[in-house]
Amino acid sequence: MKKILSFLLIFCFIYTPIFAVEFDASIDESIRKDYKVKESEETLPTLPNVSPSNSENIPVKTNLQATGKIYTIKGGTTIILASQKSVNDGYKRGSKIGFVTQNNITTKEGTTIPAGTLIKAAVTDSHGPQITGNGGLIELCFNEIYFNGVMSQLDSKVNKANYKRIYFNDIKGERRYWKNFSKATKPGQKVFKATKKATGKMASIPIINILSFVPVLGGTVFYTINFVASPVIMVFLKGGRLSLPAGTRFEIKIKGDTKIRG
Repeated sequence: MKKILSFLLIFCFIYTPIFAVEFDASIDESIRKDYKVKESEETLPTLPNVSPSNSENIPVKTNLQATGKIYTIKGGTTIILASQKSVNDGYKRGSKIGFVTQNNITTKEGTTIPAGTLIKAAVTDSHGPQITGNGGLIELCFNEIYFNGVMSQLDSKVNKANYKRIYFNDIKGERRYWKNFSKATKPGQKVFKATKKATGKMASIPIINILSFVPVLGGTVFYTINFVASPVIMVFLKGGRLSLPAGTRFEIKIKGDTKIRG
């Protein structure tokens, strides 16, 4: 019995540094594979150039002259808009964001409110990504229209943002609860792969091949614990940020007949 214990202690003393080096090397190899990093590469890759706006969008009209008349926009009218700047979850409540109409609006009186008319939205709520995989959020109220330079109140709701259907005016970032499952179990996967590789190398060494199952057994236990604990880990992981670039298309609908001046 003493001889077996002595052999195990000697084995652990000799092989632990080897296993540590092997595990570290396997992690480096995984990183290079996942991120496609060359060993000689010392710098980060250049970020792609992203256009801040859509050049096809109609700009806001200027040099307009008010007539002093009152016009009525019919309830149910759909208005297509383009944002003047980025819409993201970093805005504070009460902030104003400008949008420009991309389609003509015909009033009950037959007057055309031309594309290029300014509409402003107030931020009524916002927050960044939260735990449990919730993404960032911004809630917009499109409540001001500037026709011929005169501001009038609007009563509308958001139908679409970036061509996606929106409910309750809440524009949300990506929810990542289930996507975070892979992230939560990744440590266990890496340890298991490293121990499996170490077991394969030990099996080829006659003097210690009888104990080759030890590393993979430990890796299996670790991976099992990690897998079982992953639902708890996922609770503390956040969702994606919300960030829509300038020029993003929005669609709003007028709730009821709305009187405006212009």
